[in-house]
Amino acid sequence: MKKQMLIGCLVLSCGFLSVNPVIAEPVTAAVKKQAASPTQIKKIDEKNIISLLVEAENRYFYTLGGGKGKTEVFNIKDSQYRYLSSDIGTRKKLLDYLMKAFTKEASETYIKERFIEYKGRMAQVNADKGNILEFNKATAKLIKGSSTMKEYQLSIPYPEHQSKPEIKTIKVKKVNGVWRIATSPEKLF
Repeated sequence: MKKQMLIGCLVLSCGFLSVNPVIAEPVTAAVKKQAASPTQIKKIDEKNIISLLVEAENRYFYTLGGGKGKTEVFNIKDSQYRYLSSDIGTRKKLLDYLMKAFTKEASETYIKERFIEYKGRMAQVNADKGNILEFNKATAKLIKGSSTMKEYQLSIPYPEHQSKPEIKTIKVKKVNGVWRIATSPEKLF
């Protein structure tokens, strides 16, 4: 609701609605797309890195949870595994999905640490993992950087201040004109 109000104010303040209502809808859609696309950040700063971080967190936990739909399990020796859902069920699909927020190197490290390929499909140990840190409320401080690589210190709070915030370091790298997280998800989340 707040986002829609902000977009509406932007459209009105730019005069698009009063000049020509026909172009208001495409302009609104373009503004929404730009605002809703943390995977397309061309200029990173201490504010928009948080939107990329939250997107990365969502992708990490989606893959860690096996994707969507019904879980198909199997056993190898004494361990139970589950296949990933079909949308991320091959190495290529999983890598492509992760690379929307992470660098190729960070994505490959995570895949190597957490997943196996079994009978042509990606799988993982059938166990859940999580944390309660509020990445969406994190703050970032630039430690060092260049035009293609930056390092930020994050302060990530716990819900209702249950404990002192976690302090983590995150590296981001510019890849094909957009910023990606260069820290492995396992180290970050």
